Amino acid sequence: MIINHVNQSYMTKASLCLIITLLSFGAAGQTLRWNYPCKPGTECWSALTSVEERQNACQITGIDLNTLSTEELLLITMEHPFFRSYVLHDSPIDGMGFSLEGFNGYEAFVARKDAVETLAEVYTREDFTKVKQMRDSVQIGNYTLKWTGLELLMTDQKLLSKISGEEGTIYLKQIHDKLLVKTRLTGFFGGTSFATSALVFYRLAKNLGYEIPQDILSKEGIDLFEKKLIVTNSSIVTSLLAHFDRFVERH
Repeated sequence: MIINHVNQSYMTKASLCLIITLLSFGAAGQTLRWNYPCKPGTECWSALTSVEERQNACQITGIDLNTLSTEELLLITMEHPFFRSYVLHDSPIDGMGFSLEGFNGYEAFVARKDAVETLAEVYTREDFTKVKQMRDSVQIGNYTLKWTGLELLMTDQKLLSKISGEEGTIYLKQIHDKLLVKTRLTGFFGGTSFATSALVFYRLAKNLGYEIPQDILSKEGIDLFEKKLIVTNSSIVTSLLAHFDRFVERH
């Protein structure tokens, strides 16, 4: 697989302007049993004066979290007002961690026994090709940031640690199937999305005891990539994705 776009900039001034616009739109209108009453565009949100106040306003209240299914918890997390703001940080991993810091909906999701299975189901059933039918740049950006955000959740070691043996191989094949779809949609999915797929493979492969070639482990910038998904050396992503291909072929 040839991934030419991993060399592209992760954040341009134009994309930053788009992201600021996206954040002002808030959640994407999906009907859930619980929605965020205080979010961008509401008087409630405008009245808040700090990030901490806005994080607190995003907590799920007035409903027993145990009554929400695992999938509902995940979908609610994906509609969190800060969910897409990970891209405003130098590190997508740190950005997502900050976005969901202390959020009771995500904490409840991760604690569920079927969290990984549910995440995989939601991810694999999404048809990424529908982005080609979108004509509005804000809608496209909103969509791709959301699903790249879900991919970032897949790098969470609290989730990856739940996976073992054959289950891990199946999980990686599911992610690889979506990776192949993204290679046909490179005009929509950017470098962060492909780097995230590479990091999921890297982290889970190590957890499961699969051998990562030494030439990858010794590359300059591998520590920043592994811990923070900061890409200072695009050959790391290219090499990992090629190794990901070979892994799937062998299994």
